[in-house]
Parts: sequence; structure tokens; C-alpha cells
Amino acid sequence: MTRAADKLISQITQDITSGVLQPGDQLKESFLAEKFGVSRTPIREAIRAMVRLGLLEAIPRKGVKVRILNTKELLDLFEVAAGLEGMASRLAAYSLTDEHAKVILSKLENCKVAAENEDKVQYSIANIEFHAAIHEATNNRWLIEQLQHIGIHINTYRSLPYNVRERLSKSTEEHEAICKAILAGEGSTASQLMRDHMMLQGQRLPSVLKFFTK
Repeated sequence: MTRAADKLISQITQDITSGVLQPGDQLKESFLAEKFGVSRTPIREAIRAMVRLGLLEAIPRKGVKVRILNTKELLDLFEVAAGLEGMASRLAAYSLTDEHAKVILSKLENCKVAAENEDKVQYSIANIEFHAAIHEATNNRWLIEQLQHIGIHINTYRSLPYNVRERLSKSTEEHEAICKAILAGEGSTASQLMRDHMMLQGQRLPSVLKFFTK
């Protein structure tokens, strides 16, 4: 695969995980060529790769769109994600360094600012970075890679509940409780709080799918 195609995959994936592109959004080669300033050859190469990864879906005679996961796929992914995120929080609590603590607190502060400003896009980014900071604190590369892989598929769905009234502030409160437990070295508490935090989003999956399939 060419270097240009690899870069496109990274950029388009970032747009999907941050919510800039949402499930069901169509992608035209002409739009991507203009947006990223490249020819259509690496775009087609990147699209084929992302279809194989399950991030995009090819539609006959209509091009491609961001793939919409079905209910079973989302339920399965959120269940796995909740378990792994809970594990990450527990490990982070038991192996936390001062440097990792500073990063987690910094990312939490970004969540607070975005929530106060009711900025859903920035909150989505801050949320992903907060979770990533906890992942890094585990110092477990295998776990981090698994969480990154799952995140590619579910992060765009994680942001939809932010449209619910006061969800940003509620999510931030949940983050604060998780952070407090991690900083206190309370691994079991941090794990349970994180699992609850993740599963709450999973409980809203039916409304998520209705939103994307209208």
C-alpha cells in the first residue's frame, strides 16, 4: 500500500472516530480528492482497504458510505469494550505514575471545558483522549492495541448520546469519579465505574440505530 493511501486511511479513520463523519455518511472520491489534495488513485486504494476493515461499505453504483453497525454488532462491541475499559482502569490504578496521573487529569480538564461550552465535537475528542490516557497508564501494550482496534469501530457511536440533554455534564461527572478512583489506587472501584460508564452508552443503542437509519 502506498504511503499516501496509508495517510488517507489514518485521516478518514480519525474523522469517523471523532464524529466528523458519521455512520451512513456517503464519501465521494471527488470530495476526498479536494479535501486531502491528492489524486483519486490513493483514494481508491484507501477506500478498498477500509471496506475490508469494515469501516466503509461499498454501495453498487453509489460509491461508499461509512458503515452502519447492526444492533448485535454494537451490543457485542460495547460489551467487550466495557470489559477491557474496566480492566484498563483497574490496571491503571495499580500501576499509576505521577506522569500518567498528570496526563489523565489534563484530559479530564479538557472534558470539563468542552462540557461547559456544550461543544459536542470537542467533547468527543476530549473523551477519546481521556480514555486513551487511562489506557496508556496500564503500561500494557497488548491491552492498548485491543482497545484502539475496538475504538475505531465504536467511537463514533459513543458521541451520539451527547445530544441528550445534560449528557455532557453527566459524562464528565462519571469521568471525575473514575479518575478519583484511579488516583486513589482503588482498582476494583475504578473498574466497576468504567464498566457502568461504558454500558450506559450501550443501553442507548436502539435509539442510536434509529438516528442513523432515518
